[in-house]
Amino acid sequence: KLKAGQKVEPETHNNVTIFFSDIVRFTDISRVLSAVKVCNMLDRLYLAFDALATKHEVFKVETIGDAWMGVT
Repeated sequence: KLKAGQKVEPETHNNVTIFFSDIVRFTDISRVLSAVKVCNMLDRLYLAFDALATKHEVFKVETIGDAWMGVT
């Protein structure tokens, strides 16, 4: 429903997993690499995360800068 833009009522679940990824020292990395290299690095990483999320039925909540979040 959420992906379709429909209102989702709150639910209770006994087990939930939240995955949050943040690149350690990203600011330092982005200072020494060109913008193109940083973008390519993030593209490769988040394309892999997206593929794994699809494979394992993880809902991708958000990708912002160097952070990726998903839930099951």
